[in-house]
Amino acid sequence: MDIEEFWKLMDTTREASGGDISKQVNLIVEILIDRSIDEIFADEKIMDDLLDKAYDAELWDAADIIGCGTGDDGFWDFRAWLIAQGREVYENALADPESLVDLVDIDDDAQEEEMLYIVIYAYEKKTGRDFLTREKKRSYHQQTLKGKPVPKEALKDRFPKLSAKFGDCKERWRKWMTEDFPDKS
Repeated sequence: MDIEEFWKLMDTTREASGGDISKQVNLIVEILIDRSIDEIFADEKIMDDLLDKAYDAELWDAADIIGCGTGDDGFWDFRAWLIAQGREVYENALADPESLVDLVDIDDDAQEEEMLYIVIYAYEKKTGRDFLTREKKRSYHQQTLKGKPVPKEALKDRFPKLSAKFGDCKERWRKWMTEDFPDKS
């Protein structure tokens, strides 16, 4: 698998899933299990490279606004969600994170952990073996954050459009909490 095939896989599965990332993950896994183990690991390498490329302070600040706070794990999940959106959205967001303002719904935190595990799911389903015992070990390296995050109070200046749309975190948190815990409202 090369980068062009990877992006085509993201686009076709996103369209076929109607934008439901859980369905998209399942579709990707079903496609990957029909490929060789080497191709599955090539998908892992491409995903890792794209996650690294998006390890950017400006993008993290945008994710922080959209998600009403985003820690390390949340930023992994945000970048995975971003990759699932396809090449155009991904590249536009890296060039200008405010490009996400019209793409992300106000009730969404734009995070998708499951996308991080597609290779694990495909490998285990194809081989029947635990991913941690695989014959090819991951050659992943420590990421270095590109750029510098700004203080929370400066986020509105950095991203005025995102801040205007997603800035009322108190109200959004209250809504999320009543949806998750309806008897606590």
